[in-house]
Amino acid sequence: MVNTIYKGDIAEISWGVETGLVVDGNGGSTGFAFAAGSTTNSSTITIGSTAVWQSTTLLIPDNSLVGCAVRFYGTNTLTSDDFPSTRRTFYITANDTTANTITVQPALASSATNAAAGERMVIDSMKCPTFDPNMTDAAQKVLTDQFFGLLNSLSIPEPEIDVRRQHIVGLGRDVNILTSGRETLSGGSMEMNAHQLRWLKYAFGGHTAKSQGEFSHVSGSGTLTNHSLLNLKYATATYRAQEYGNSDADDVSAVAATTATGIGSNVEAGTNALIGAKSGGGSSTTITLDTSNYDATHENAHTAGIFKTLSSAGAVLYGSYGGAATTSLTVCADIDTGAVARAQSAGAVVYLLATMETAAAGDIRLDVGSTIAGRFTALTDYVQIIDKDTHTIPGQDATAPTVFKNEIRRVIAVSGDYIYLEEPLTFAHTKGSVGIERITYLADEKDGSPHIDATTKELKFGVEHTIFGHTGLPTFSIEQSFRQTDATPGVEQLLRIYSGCKISDATISADTEGELKVALNYEAARHYTDTASVFTPHRMFENTANNAANRKVSGLAIDGEKPYLFMNLTIEAFGRLVLRGTSINIQINNTNTARWYIRGYEGQSADADQVQQGGTQFASDITEAQRNYTVSFQAIVEDDRLWEEVRTRRHHKNTNDIVLRLNKPGSASTRQDATITIEDYTITKADHQIPDDKGAVIVDVELAVRHMKIVENSPYLVL
Repeated sequence: MVNTIYKGDIAEISWGVETGLVVDGNGGSTGFAFAAGSTTNSSTITIGSTAVWQSTTLLIPDNSLVGCAVRFYGTNTLTSDDFPSTRRTFYITANDTTANTITVQPALASSATNAAAGERMVIDSMKCPTFDPNMTDAAQKVLTDQFFGLLNSLSIPEPEIDVRRQHIVGLGRDVNILTSGRETLSGGSMEMNAHQLRWLKYAFGGHTAKSQGEFSHVSGSGTLTNHSLLNLKYATATYRAQEYGNSDADDVSAVAATTATGIGSNVEAGTNALIGAKSGGGSSTTITLDTSNYDATHENAHTAGIFKTLSSAGAVLYGSYGGAATTSLTVCADIDTGAVARAQSAGAVVYLLATMETAAAGDIRLDVGSTIAGRFTALTDYVQIIDKDTHTIPGQDATAPTVFKNEIRRVIAVSGDYIYLEEPLTFAHTKGSVGIERITYLADEKDGSPHIDATTKELKFGVEHTIFGHTGLPTFSIEQSFRQTDATPGVEQLLRIYSGCKISDATISADTEGELKVALNYEAARHYTDTASVFTPHRMFENTANNAANRKVSGLAIDGEKPYLFMNLTIEAFGRLVLRGTSINIQINNTNTARWYIRGYEGQSADADQVQQGGTQFASDITEAQRNYTVSFQAIVEDDRLWEEVRTRRHHKNTNDIVLRLNKPGSASTRQDATITIEDYTITKADHQIPDDKGAVIVDVELAVRHMKIVENSPYLVL
């Protein structure tokens, strides 16, 4: 008999980040147009073909934008609704994929027309699942293609409806009227054995990422496997190529898409190489290029920006330059120590990263110019932003801690001068302070693709992720589906998307039982149901992480799925190793609050609506408040050190940090690892009790903590 019940063994769960949407006006219908809606207080926006998320039909499932906030920017046709001057905000109550329309409330005050050139519409990222460029009207989907992790348990935030009971005088003792009010989507939780620490980004909020960037893979004499570097000009000039991880180098006289004339026996076939201008030397803060000026070798180099070079041993170094004139770079400074000195060595490679226009925190696209944009492939390539400027982490430290504002994002669309990003930028970036690189996941380490060696477990081209407490928390969407059979998409499928999710609290724990565990509680701001049965779900090992490269994309790299274990973890506290620690527990509480706003819905509701009541019953925001850290550990007592800490009330202010060091097993020196640092703390409790069983004295230590950060080296470009 065919199974006719939903079963957990064929239930699917995946997730993805949330990305806002933007569309520019152009004075015609191919931009966007606005007109009066079907009700008095609504307007209809028609999205034209110049939007990267419109391809005959919208690349957004029907009504999946309901509840998202919209803002308009413009002082021509949109003067009465220009957000900077009027502060008018609108909410989406419907979107029609086939008709290319979005309905908003309240109605626009501006007269119905086509938006003018230079005007734009922006949809906020919260509750807006990232669009999938491969979606069709008949097979709708969003980009929720990420692996949750090694889950031990998972709870979905099922809705709880606030039903109002009303007794009417004179109509007996029973309830006379029941009214359904707001819906709360709390109670979501997950616990996993940590094979990576990506989820802590969503608990802390702050995140930087830095890889070793892009390389060209040499497949033979003068032949490159995939492509030359992003910013190299296809021309005849004086170039230099150096083998990654080696001092071997060759002069290159011409570069094209997949050729580098002159690469010979020094830069061996089967290796990765950095190709750029050839250094002729330099002095002080100046780098002199050999004959060819920087414009002859680079497509989109600015007079200030970032350069990349390799040390004499072939290690990656980054530096900045503040001026450029013909064959010299001036006002040069190290980002990675040694970059300038190496680039001043005659015969060194100096590769200038492509530039980009100034971008603001929260932006979802980068203006990189049409030539550089055209060299990116949507969903295949990632963009790395190297920034010489730093971000200061708020606190009371005498010297405030800082991080470089390096970021990596997946490119989801390309149009004109712009590349569109999967997730909004965390930081603002200033032209002249930044450079960009293109990185691609491959099944191996070609072109600088992060990779784990199957034998030694060596992490090649690993990515350094720094996670820290930040002002806001990123949101994410969860896709969950039930089905009755193994067929995809399957009959009688129940597919739901929970959007606007935020982590309310997280716990990191380790003991002598086995794996490092991460537990998180979260809530959602909206749920969406595929009532039309047109959604193509993500099946992690069928149509998503279905090959070696795609497994990296989804966060499940081959040979990277084993969790961190207790025997590969060390604890340092109060300036010394804790040799007899038996457990540790770290908690982060964001004290989130879901908030509902007074806003009506004028549309007509139907049972088939993917989101009921235009989303007005759901929370409009989930706001963070004070963040609290709680740290405790247990150890067998071997001296009076812990008692002295509590007795003397010492406050460790960036001294004697408590450090957890984790690594994955393997024979290589460079492997997946993580470091959790508690930088600012005071001990609040160190309970030294006499044991009833006459055994070892065990102390329970509790700490009050002000700052924490996490650094993880992994094979994943994004978290």
